[in-house]
Amino acid sequence: MRSFLLLISLLTLCAAAALALLQDKAQQPHAAPDTSAITPGMVELGRAIFHGQGTCFACHGQKLEGSQIAPTLMPHAWRDAKNGEFANIYYVATHGVRSTLMVAYPGGISPDQAKAVAAYVWSVSTGKAKP
Repeated sequence: MRSFLLLISLLTLCAAAALALLQDKAQQPHAAPDTSAITPGMVELGRAIFHGQGTCFACHGQKLEGSQIAPTLMPHAWRDAKNGEFANIYYVATHGVRSTLMVAYPGGISPDQAKAVAAYVWSVSTGKAKP
């Protein structure tokens, strides 16, 4: 009986450790590539998702000019995506912004699609692409 209780305790401990690892992994953002990894194809894909499945244009405008409910994504004093940095734009796309209409993975886009949208937004906001 003692061996059985020891086995149950060990299994419980292993399960708790595995659950903690899974929760930690789930809370880590998917790594955004650095800006040198952005390709013209990635920007074009991001543009298509921004204006399509991601529905980003509905709040941020056709030319990323912003609206009454969402900020411009052109050069400005960034509030949530600090300094307009690519990784920060990606973080907002994958985590949303609390107490706003900005949700994580808008339109049900995938992490890879979020990277493409972030590449598009970053490229436009830095003058490397047109909206």
